[in-house]
Amino acid sequence: MGLSQKILIVDDKKANLVALQHTLGEVNAEVIEAMDGDEALRATLNHDFALAILDVNMPDMDGYELAEILHSDQRTKYLPIIFLTAIRMEDTDIFKGYEAGAVDYIVKPYNPLILLGKVRVFLQIHRQRKLLRLQQKQLQAANHELEAFSYSVSHDLRAPLRALNGFSDLLIQDYGEILKGDGQTYLRYVQESAQEMSDLIDDLLRLSRSTRGAIQPGEVNLSLVVKKIFKDLQQQQPDRNVQLSVMEDVIGYADHGLIRGALENLLANAWKFTRDCSDPCIEFGVEKRQGDQPIYFVRDNGAGFNMEYGTKLFTPFERLHRKDEFPGTGIGLATVQRIIHRHGGEIWGEGEPGKGATFFFQLGEEVRSHEIAESFID
Repeated sequence: MGLSQKILIVDDKKANLVALQHTLGEVNAEVIEAMDGDEALRATLNHDFALAILDVNMPDMDGYELAEILHSDQRTKYLPIIFLTAIRMEDTDIFKGYEAGAVDYIVKPYNPLILLGKVRVFLQIHRQRKLLRLQQKQLQAANHELEAFSYSVSHDLRAPLRALNGFSDLLIQDYGEILKGDGQTYLRYVQESAQEMSDLIDDLLRLSRSTRGAIQPGEVNLSLVVKKIFKDLQQQQPDRNVQLSVMEDVIGYADHGLIRGALENLLANAWKFTRDCSDPCIEFGVEKRQGDQPIYFVRDNGAGFNMEYGTKLFTPFERLHRKDEFPGTGIGLATVQRIIHRHGGEIWGEGEPGKGATFFFQLGEEVRSHEIAESFID
């Protein structure tokens, strides 16, 4: 990166600044001097610093005050600060410095090799942060391109599908008597295939969207989400009598929109595969098997599946049941897995043919540090 990295050094004595400049000549960075707090603050308006080295004892504005001001400004909020002090500090003074934003203390006279070692570490951290910011921008640009491509594909594919459906309807309405028998059957096949293609486009777009966009995690009442989804399923098929059992006030830490999408897929599957049950039942809850990490589950008493083929559950387009038995595109569970993985969690299924299936998932602790990670990158 050449001399793109900059270090701010602040001391009210010119001799100390000259000594620091000489020591820091060993690192590949531009060193900007300031002899008081006001001059230092003006420098931050014109430069992006990777590190600040501040003298503690300065007139008018000491190092502590300067550090507090720097860390109250959004532009320098995460600027690493090393305090230099000519006197050995008491614990209370050191604590005051850390509260002000210090990351390290060095007592004068200092060992230049120790100072250089610390400086190199912070410069490396700064380089990594800049690389993360660049990668984040590149990822955002790629996501925007993918979003535009997805919209284009969706729009361009739907137009001919609408034409297929529309002209098929016209043929049946206007020429149904002429076609009769096989002719009408073939037209229905065309319409069914067009609808299947439309469903496939929808599911592919959902799969694509599940891996894009920023996660905005927070506490979500999963019990309420499940009840709302189940109510929607009932409204779509009011003739079905499915029993729902929901553990109350199950809380998860997740992105509300994404976790709702995952639960929609899991509940829709449970609803579909209990179609032939005499007493269909779907259950949602949480349990703890080991440690304190909650394991959420969606359970049904439907068709189930053979565990021998369980590895195919989350592979796009893989199906464990024939299409004429249960309709679908084979993408729903792949979408669920991607959503759960985006939350740093895992998902797995257990089942037995004719005895139902249970899908378990965990939401990883990593998602709780999402805001911290975003702040570090910013």
